[in-house]
Amino acid sequence: MRILRDGGLVVVLFSVSTCLAATRHYYIAAEDVTWDYAPSGMNLLTATPIRKPWGPKLQWQKTRFIEYTDDTFTTKKPQPDWLGILGPIIRAEVGDEVVVDFLNRTHLPHDMHPHGLRYDKDNEGSFYLPFGRGDRVAPGRKYTYHWFANAASGPGSGQPSSIVWWYHSHVDPGIEVNAGLLGPIIVSAKGKAKPDGSPKDVDREFVTSFQIFDERAGKPDGLFYAINGLIFANLPGLQMKQGERVRWYLLGMGNEIDLHTPHWHGETVTEENRHTDVIELLPGSMKTVDMIADNPGTWMFHCHVGDHMEGGMMAIYTIFARPTGPCPIVFTGGDFWQHPGNFSLTIKNTTSRPIASLNIMSEMFLAPQDLRRPNNPQWSSTQPIAPGQQSTLDKAGYPPESTQRVFGWAFFPTSIKFQDGSTWRSQEEGECFGVFWRDARHPELLGLPPKQFEINPD
Repeated sequence: MRILRDGGLVVVLFSVSTCLAATRHYYIAAEDVTWDYAPSGMNLLTATPIRKPWGPKLQWQKTRFIEYTDDTFTTKKPQPDWLGILGPIIRAEVGDEVVVDFLNRTHLPHDMHPHGLRYDKDNEGSFYLPFGRGDRVAPGRKYTYHWFANAASGPGSGQPSSIVWWYHSHVDPGIEVNAGLLGPIIVSAKGKAKPDGSPKDVDREFVTSFQIFDERAGKPDGLFYAINGLIFANLPGLQMKQGERVRWYLLGMGNEIDLHTPHWHGETVTEENRHTDVIELLPGSMKTVDMIADNPGTWMFHCHVGDHMEGGMMAIYTIFARPTGPCPIVFTGGDFWQHPGNFSLTIKNTTSRPIASLNIMSEMFLAPQDLRRPNNPQWSSTQPIAPGQQSTLDKAGYPPESTQRVFGWAFFPTSIKFQDGSTWRSQEEGECFGVFWRDARHPELLGLPPKQFEINPD
């Protein structure tokens, strides 16, 4: 705030950069992990095994940025599953300060360098002369970075209400980015952000990074053509509802071979007043585009470079149609791991009519994006269920060694008969579904991904 005196008139000026500004605090660690480029082991576009040279070895040692809830660095903060290998989203509105408590839990020195935000030398996070204090954080040490979102950090004239930048480690950046030490920064225009920093004028956001990870010095079996670190449609969670305003943040990183062209089937996007379905990305580039999700279906999303398609730089996204009516039942509980020999499923009648009988289909996730139908998938019951009441169904389970392979169980009704003689039948497979995940922290789904093929879990 500045006060100017003009004779007897007092004029109070508020700086745009400080008025209503917030401090956004993040707790992020660099950690060594084992990363799986295709958790299903399958090409989920075609329900076939991943062919050579990529198939034999899909798990590699990587280093990632992982967010925690506070400065004890004990409780991980949940992240959207579609972020994949990327670090957490760092958000700011123009005028905000970003504070990052960084902990290096790896065996090598690392730091955090932001693109787009304002910083001084000690907060640059980049190792070169003249050195700054935050440019090389030793293993086991912490450093607190202070960054600022000024006007030049936010959208320019003609750009959307929010834009994307990178952050990454910059001690040995080529090696560190290839290791997985990278993530997105999203800055919203002044007055255009919700309290959590996300833009007010969109319903859903996705960040996708196109990069070829090199694990074996250029040998074909060590090159992974990945979207967010995942190949052959193993990237989960690109789901949206019909009619939503969706913002896509597109990032390119890597070497001279990382010339990428993200392409959406089924929809077009808007980039700075032009309509297109292909966007051009160079290494280190950042693009923000908008989509109106008005074409329900499951669609391919991939790099359109020929070699990159062949190498698996492909994913799917799904637009789910608006539900046609309320669901007659909901799934309220289940036991599938504590007592694997005997499964139980609890359902609730949400209608005003007593249910006489019902049929339910079960499917299982063998990886976050890998949905399959087991042997003997049907659940049936002739036990009456009064309106608003619950009922528990029991069924023989599978051997413990089989259930340990399962990430989650999905259920959906196929037909319901009411005591008054009326019936309800699903209009499409997967309608009114419920999922029980082994890890209860797993993000909720808007719908079920495409089913692969039937297998017997025994």
